[in-house]
Amino acid sequence: MSCRRLDELDALRGVALGMMLLSNFVSDLDFFGAMTVAAGDGWWWFSRLTGGLFVAVAGVAAFLASRKGGTRQALHRSLKLAGIAYGITLVTWLALPHAFVRFGVLHLLALAGLVALPLRGRERLALPVGAACLLLPWLALPAGEWLGLRGYDFTTVDYFPLKPWLGVFLLAFWASSRAYADGRPLLAREWPALLLWAGRRTLPIYLLHQPLLVGALLLVGL
Repeated sequence: MSCRRLDELDALRGVALGMMLLSNFVSDLDFFGAMTVAAGDGWWWFSRLTGGLFVAVAGVAAFLASRKGGTRQALHRSLKLAGIAYGITLVTWLALPHAFVRFGVLHLLALAGLVALPLRGRERLALPVGAACLLLPWLALPAGEWLGLRGYDFTTVDYFPLKPWLGVFLLAFWASSRAYADGRPLLAREWPALLLWAGRRTLPIYLLHQPLLVGALLLVGL
């Protein structure tokens, strides 16, 4: 099995990261009252497209990682991501107690990585499970937002519920098992160095960008 990174995936991850930086900047402007983003408008849809691409790329990466790494590595990666995610929960609870993160994108990806573990070698099962997640009803559970089982009916700066995002991850996991069955790239071309650089450093850039954006907005008086 090939252990090479796929440049096309790193480039696509770089695109998704750039879109997320822009989307979160707009969300910050909305949060500080400098502009208004309403459900259904262009920026709202852009944020959904961005989230979908970001999560789908993670699903593809999870399949490719399953080809070259053991279960222990994948488990360690998900637990590390969960630790970072709940660190973000703590920091946002201290800084924004009325809108702190309960189940953001990193919480989702940590859980999705765990869900993908028993699907290794059984990728065909990810198709019905992923489709079921898209149809998952909202559950009126106490504190359901901590598990991604609540709708978008509360205030938070980041929320990626299981419906539809776990479904997007699993469908991408299944699709990549078909598209990248041999582990080779689909596109033979050179990718921009900046995209590759960003795509290979997604997590640290993601962790740093919000403090920098919010700090910049506070400096200009928003």
